[in-house]
Amino acid sequence: MAAKLSPVDYVKQFNEQAAEAFQALRKAAVAGPLDESTYELIVIATLAATGEEGSFKVHARRLLNLNVSIEAVRQAVLTTLGASTTFSQVVSALHWIEAVYGTEQ
Repeated sequence: MAAKLSPVDYVKQFNEQAAEAFQALRKAAVAGPLDESTYELIVIATLAATGEEGSFKVHARRLLNLNVSIEAVRQAVLTTLGASTTFSQVVSALHWIEAVYGTEQ
């Protein structure tokens, strides 16, 4: 069975320039004074609000690999409640966190 391609590698099969431009855009977007954990927590909160489960889990795995506690990731999601995210979106995102961190109940 072939390994599943990352989204960027999948796009690269069809348009290498588009994939490379996206990677350059992301690199430029995250450049600045925030540390990697902080900007990943911001991304997680945004993805919870937009309901992007696949991308959410990619960034949650990055946070797990950065040794960011599950409590911090939960807080990032819960911070959006009522501001930009509905109750059901928060519940979904909390389930996604549990799946990534291996604590699903």
